Formats: sequence, structure tokens, C-alpha cells
Amino acid sequence: MASQHTGDSTADASASAPDLNEAQAIALRYLGRREYAAVELVRKLQQRDIEEATAWQAIEALQAAGLQSDTRFAEAFVRQRVGSFNGPIKIRAQLRQRGLGDALIERALGEQDTDWHALAVDWAARKHRGALDEKQRARLYRGGRSRGFSHDQIMRAIDRLRDSA
Repeated sequence: MASQHTGDSTADASASAPDLNEAQAIALRYLGRREYAAVELVRKLQQRDIEEATAWQAIEALQAAGLQSDTRFAEAFVRQRVGSFNGPIKIRAQLRQRGLGDALIERALGEQDTDWHALAVDWAARKHRGALDEKQRARLYRGGRSRGFSHDQIMRAIDRLRDSA
């Protein structure tokens, strides 16, 4: 009976090991498509019925191997969003939703070295050509706010459009 008990504990240990290996394999497949924040990966693994503790162990192992990095994710995310004409307010909110801390978010935004006013002007110029009436100004303002630009950034963009028309 004692040997049977030992066999059961070995089976229990090996049953938990594939869970960790499976979690790492699933996380690697996700990371093969794009960068993910650690919290995002844990959530995705939990949706695949992997325990939270096991998911975190898998992510920590991937981080130790340099395969997952919140810093790298934040930089890539900011770069992509700036390329899509999103403002800093929206980018900050989206990064917070993905579980990143404020210090990391500010560092990623700062390293991008984006002229947010110029980006707002570029976005507004793509959205509107010609003279601006009040209705069009209001539409541009709402659109700019929903894209994550500040009041000042949008108003400067609208003024620049008006001056160039």
C-alpha cells in the first residue's frame, strides 16, 4: 500500500507539471502573435481554465527567459497607438486596463518622444478639409476627445486648421 501511495503522489506532481508547461506553451503561442502585458496573459490563461497561481508562474518563467516584458509591450503599444493617431489620454487608459503601472506608462510615453499637438493637427487634417463652421468644429472636438487628445491639443489643431484654410 505504501508504494501505491508513493505512486499517487508522483502522479499528482506530474499532473501539476504539465499544467505549468501547458500554460507556458499557451502563453508562448500568444506572444508569437504580438506582445502582451503580464496581466493580459494571466487573464487569457485563466480563460483557458489555468489556475491564477500557475499562470503567474508561467509568466514569471517567460519573463526570466526574456520572452515577456511589460516594458517592451508598453513601448510597442504606444508606438502602434501613436501611429493610429491616438492621444496620450486614451493610450494611458488603455495601458492601465492592461495592468501596467503609471511609472511604466509614463516612461513608455516619454520614450516615444511624440509631439502630441502635431499629432492632433495631423489627425484633424485627415478628418477635415476646407473651411470650418461651428458644427464641424464641434464634430472635430468630440472626435479628438474620443481619440484621447486633451482640450488644449484639440483646440490648437482646430485653430491651425482654421488658420490654414
